[in-house]
Amino acid sequence: MNAMKPALDLPMTTSPASQTDAEAGDNSRILALVKAVLALGLAVLLPVALDDYYLYLASQVAIYAIATLGLDIVFGRTGQLSLSHATFFGLGAYASALMADWGWSIWLQVPLIVLLAILAGAVVAVPTLRLSGLRLSLVTLLFGELFIWAINHSADMTGGSQGMAVPPLEIGNFSSVTPLHGYILAVTVAAIATLVVIQISRSQIGRRMLAVRDSELAATSVGIHIVKTKITAFIMSAVFAGIAGCLYAYTSGFVSPTMFDLFGSVNFLVAVILGGAGRSIGAWLGAAYIILVPEAFTALGYTNLFPLLGGFVLIVITLLLPGGLTEGFTRAFALLRPERRRNVS
Repeated sequence: MNAMKPALDLPMTTSPASQTDAEAGDNSRILALVKAVLALGLAVLLPVALDDYYLYLASQVAIYAIATLGLDIVFGRTGQLSLSHATFFGLGAYASALMADWGWSIWLQVPLIVLLAILAGAVVAVPTLRLSGLRLSLVTLLFGELFIWAINHSADMTGGSQGMAVPPLEIGNFSSVTPLHGYILAVTVAAIATLVVIQISRSQIGRRMLAVRDSELAATSVGIHIVKTKITAFIMSAVFAGIAGCLYAYTSGFVSPTMFDLFGSVNFLVAVILGGAGRSIGAWLGAAYIILVPEAFTALGYTNLFPLLGGFVLIVITLLLPGGLTEGFTRAFALLRPERRRNVS
């Protein structure tokens, strides 16, 4: 027993590898805090630095970020190529426009839009459960075309191809069509949506989605319910898009079917891929691209060049940065930070 005592009395030490892991975790948390502070600072400074028009554009970036976060759930995190996302976006926009026209309270509109989005997401998901890739995208595209057809053939209610004006959301001195108020509303909801997606990604359902994306066969072998996971992803995606559509209707004051067609769905898909699939910050970067870059081309008088150059940029970024703009910024920050190397013996 005495021979064992010195060993028992030895102080516990931490291995270099575990110390490195702990430091990496601390650095990750510090970096996340820095990002949050910078984002908050930017959100506060923009109303001071921008005029009304650019403040409106900033609100649209936030709204499109919400919708892009939704598509990232079903595409970036679950691997389901959907071309009906603009349909969910338009459904929320038109539902808000109609209910506002009927004089319904916003507190009634929001839960109804969420319920409508849940139903729409399930309707699209169920018939496509056994499809993937191109076949899945074509079937989801069909739902989008049916939505546009329904809007155009109910002109008495929706205004048809001419679109319809949306009464502003007014609560006291607040008005959704005032650029500052619209910006505050959009950024607040977008920040909440981002936090929700981050929590989803860390949850069990988030890990199941990633498993389905990587390999349905492997996911099934470990007991993951593929059907339930896919339906959940589509429904979550639809809810995010529906809420974004509601905000879009109230901040822009007008809705038209041309905003929610195939091109709209492709735009959201580009935002996910360009920003970085599976990354929450990527949704913001992608949304900023699809809103601000075309606007910059228009301001410079090169509107017709954007489709060509935009496609070229997308190809280059996809080839050089498979992880999108998020990967590019991550690499840039890594180059700026001094690396501390530790020799592990």
